[in-house]
Formats: sequence, C-alpha cells, structure tokens
Amino acid sequence: MPTKSAARASKPSVTPVRDAADALVRAANESCHQHGRLTRILGHGLDDLELEGVAEVVELCDRLLASATTRYEETAKDGPGKVPDDLWHAANALWMASREYSRRNTQNDGIASRLRKHGAEQLNSISVEYELETSARMALKQSIGAYLALRPEAV
Repeated sequence: MPTKSAARASKPSVTPVRDAADALVRAANESCHQHGRLTRILGHGLDDLELEGVAEVVELCDRLLASATTRYEETAKDGPGKVPDDLWHAANALWMASREYSRRNTQNDGIASRLRKHGAEQLNSISVEYELETSARMALKQSIGAYLALRPEAV
C-alpha cells in the first residue's frame, strides 16, 4: 500500500483537457454542495463547534476547487486537443466561473476565521459581504449544469 506522501503513478491521458475539466466540475460541484450544507446548518442555529467543523470542510473544498481551476488553466492553455467544440466552450465557461468564484471567495476572510472572531450568531449578520460571492456561486452552478448537460458521466 502506498504511503500518503508517495505519488500515485498515472498513465498519460489521451484527453488531458477533458480530464482536467471533469476534475474541475467535480470540485466545483462539491464546493457548491458543501456551501449549501453550511447554509442549512446556519439555519439550524447549532453550536459554534459544529459550525466550525462544517466551515473547515467548506474551506477545504474551496481550496480544492482553486487547485482544480489552476490545473485546468494549465492543461487547456495550448487549446482543446481532442475535446469537441461544445464541450470546450462549456469547460472554458466553467473555468471562468470557477476562477471568478475563487477570486471572490479569497477576497473575504475564511469562514472559519470569521467564526473564531465572531461566532455563529454574528456570522448571520455579516451577510452583506457574501452577496458577490453568492452571485459568483450561482454563476458557477449554472456552468456546472451546462457542462454536465454535455458530459453527465463526469460526475
């Protein structure tokens, strides 16, 4: 069994752009899912300890999304390769929405650090700061839907 630090050897991909886009859509989908979970948890008025744990998962998913966004950008910089035009355009729209969401998300303090400063009750009153981030997340969800309409097997 490989150790955690050992990199798993992988064979070269025949469709690296599509594979990077598939990874990006999965990361984006999970990030959106976890943000929805956080919203539902906030509605329950649970204690700060549980909320902080959920916020850490959200932040991890957002970091993974940022990494997948960068990976797609690096992979796609030389063009679509063997990716059909419609999928190429949907993948690029997903990349742009992911990049914008990540930019908006990193402009704000992390959720967990806000919780440490303010607590669960005060977090609800900071909602104004989330408006642009929420708008970017909605655009991301639309891009996820458009990509998955063309490539449902990516999930």
